Amino acid sequence: MTGAAGRARSGPTLLQDALVTIVTRFGLAVLIFSTDIVLARVLGSDAKGRFTLVLLFSQLAALVVGWGMDSALAVVAGRDKATARSGFANAVIWSAVVGGFAVVISGWLYGLPTDVRPRGPLSAIIPNLSAAQFTYAALAIPGELFFSIGLFALLGRRRIAAYSAIRLLRRLMLLVGIVGVVLVSRLSLERALVINIASLVLTAAAIAWAARQDGVASVRPSAALLQEELRFGSGSLLGTVAERLQFRADAFIVNAFHGVRQTGVYSVTSGLAETLWYIPNALGTVMFSRAVDPHADAGRIAAVLTRTTIAVAVVTAIPAFALGPRLVRLVYGSAFTDAGVALRLILPGIVAYSVVAVLSRYIVGRGRPGVGTFVLVTGLVLNIAANLILVPRFGINGAAASSSISYGLTALLTLAVFRRLSGRGIAETLIIRRSDLRALWATLGAGVGRLRGRRTGPFGLRGGDEAAELVIGERVPGEER
Repeated sequence: MTGAAGRARSGPTLLQDALVTIVTRFGLAVLIFSTDIVLARVLGSDAKGRFTLVLLFSQLAALVVGWGMDSALAVVAGRDKATARSGFANAVIWSAVVGGFAVVISGWLYGLPTDVRPRGPLSAIIPNLSAAQFTYAALAIPGELFFSIGLFALLGRRRIAAYSAIRLLRRLMLLVGIVGVVLVSRLSLERALVINIASLVLTAAAIAWAARQDGVASVRPSAALLQEELRFGSGSLLGTVAERLQFRADAFIVNAFHGVRQTGVYSVTSGLAETLWYIPNALGTVMFSRAVDPHADAGRIAAVLTRTTIAVAVVTAIPAFALGPRLVRLVYGSAFTDAGVALRLILPGIVAYSVVAVLSRYIVGRGRPGVGTFVLVTGLVLNIAANLILVPRFGINGAAASSSISYGLTALLTLAVFRRLSGRGIAETLIIRRSDLRALWATLGAGVGRLRGRRTGPFGLRGGDEAAELVIGERVPGEER
């Protein structure tokens, strides 16, 4: 068998991977919202703001000390099992040694240990956290580090289902733990932070189990491979950190100017808005697993996924804009009402950035992390500048507007880079086609058909491999060879 169909038979198809990831992302959204609502209702906006800051710090710190090894491991793990085993061993040792070192350094920079209010340099950047609360943030760094690197190892092996299931598992354990404490005792911020660390430990065990099932679990590292991973990571690290800060710097700025209460309220705004990224991020995950494959037609795949993403983002943003404020008041309570107003201001940027969620994976996966870094750093600089101007005067509304401005610019720059690298046109990348809808419908029908013991989708279309070939094998007029 040749062509797209032959490649599809050798493993999961593009749309199968996309659908698995999208379905689990919806499950993830339910778990995240449920956890968010419980924390907001039980702890209130102040404690929720502190919980948000703790998680943001541990995740950002893990991102920095990870040095881009997550993306690097995804690339090398796709080569063969022997390389994947060495890469996984490197990830285990790096998480333990470097992650442990990061715990100590973070505590020292915050001014720990101390019996009084911490006075280290980090305490000026992240005020309003007690010594105990920051300790929990520091202790979570190794877990967050292995969580990220380990998941990317599965992604490089194209174990999309395991990748998605483990992300779901982490949030499920966090929700079950929090609800369990609420039912039998009193939930405090400190208990919620302990539950978060416990969920990271259990998730790390799940990643190790999945790697063992795939035959890549190992504790025998390779120094040569580690050097290669660090070289690759060095090229993508700045861009990765810039992207994460573009999403999260506003929370720290809101905290600095308006305190933890407004930070807690704004966390609801960003959380609700970013649910619109679940499908774009799911498709971006699939895009990365294809972009690192030298045999895949990555440019065509990226164009298909991007135009599908834009269509979905627009359709979901309209009801979010109309119903968001009422939904916030109803679900989170009157203390979080301002989050609904800010939601409307951030939605245009959320829709625009869905382009980046897919195409940035293409850029990195094709070995051009430096170009992606330039785009993301430019967006971050604009984001911070806009926040420093608008947040002091307009609070969380200023933060939301700043995000929309910087997300829009980043999307435009990313689209320009993608067009240059792939040769794909703007219309091909942004405007959804009837064949995309037919392929998606066929694959959905095939999934239902398998559950019913059939092999055909609606209207007699066969799903799975043929559905993927319908989209990926599609030729634009003038491209016939």
